[in-house]
Amino acid sequence: MELLKPGVKLDGKLIARLRQLGITQLWIEHDVTKDLDAAVAADLTAAKMSVYRQLRDDLGKMSHQTISIGQVQLYRQSVMELVCQLISNGKFAGMADQLFSSGSSLFTHCSNVAYLAMLIGLELENYIVKERSRLSPHHARDLVPLGLGAMLHDVGKIGSDSRIAGHHEVIGGLEPDDANAYAQHTLAGYQMLRTSRAPASATQAVLNHHQRFDGKGWPDMATVTGKVRLGPQLGKEIHIFTRIVSAANVLDNLLAGAEGARRPPVAALHEFASAKFDGWFDPIVRRAALRRIPPFAIGSKVGLSNGRDAVVVLPNLKHPCRPTVRLLSAQQRSAETATIDLDKEPELRIHNYSGVPVEQWHYELPIIAKPKDQSEPAVAERPAA
Repeated sequence: MELLKPGVKLDGKLIARLRQLGITQLWIEHDVTKDLDAAVAADLTAAKMSVYRQLRDDLGKMSHQTISIGQVQLYRQSVMELVCQLISNGKFAGMADQLFSSGSSLFTHCSNVAYLAMLIGLELENYIVKERSRLSPHHARDLVPLGLGAMLHDVGKIGSDSRIAGHHEVIGGLEPDDANAYAQHTLAGYQMLRTSRAPASATQAVLNHHQRFDGKGWPDMATVTGKVRLGPQLGKEIHIFTRIVSAANVLDNLLAGAEGARRPPVAALHEFASAKFDGWFDPIVRRAALRRIPPFAIGSKVGLSNGRDAVVVLPNLKHPCRPTVRLLSAQQRSAETATIDLDKEPELRIHNYSGVPVEQWHYELPIIAKPKDQSEPAVAERPAA
């Protein structure tokens, strides 16, 4: 829907009206950032370029889930391909229809988790191949079951009371009876997928996405294994796809916050990196999520600690909260200072993002302790944009 004609002045009255309409962000064409479209879209195929152009005008509602403007098409395309696969496949059509009609919040959450899980999976391609060593590399790196399991991870909530369907573990606060009912959604989803002959790795993700790497998760596997395996799963007993979905699930819940309103990504990532979640996730998966999901999206406006406004132009994969930025004001910049690598300017920090003060949420990547004879698995390097 076209809301504003070219050349319309965004005065206070018009901005107030946009807020009344529920529009929280605008993407502004700016001389300083004209090159970003070309930079992020240079390697897209003609078909993807068409999708990209089509989606550039629909960024506001997804801005907190995106990595960059050019990668928005990955979200829509990947998630909708998964949905189409579910609907077109007779085994999953019923579940997909119920998920889609069960309420926008559940469907949106599942879509977000699928998107985040796929991003983490792409980052950890080599690690996934290593963890699935019983398969050929070609089959091991197939991420379709990961996306399928992520998309359907909460399918067991369908038909539940609204208190159960809208609840997430990181929020807490359920009454004992409701907590017991909530705990059944993984088993319910597992039974639904089991009868559909879904890939075992996708079914495992649905059943075990609340298992924790330190063994403190749930469900108790006795019910599923006929008491052959007692208690929750632990460490690398948990399938790699399940470990990824578990991290993506918690991260999206943190992005939403307790009240359901989207938080600044840096706030959610700061909490995700905090000691609060030590032991919950495979450390390699956790670090990959923090490394690849940016606290400040490319193309977004930020305020620096020196009072200047800038736009993020390049992420920093080693120190995510210190990306490369470009000053917006022509009066404040010269050819030498137009672009600032915050990693090389320790006195400068991003002070606000989308008008929200964010310095208290800056974080560093966690260090992974490993044996002397073991190096950290290589991750798939991808273009920074």
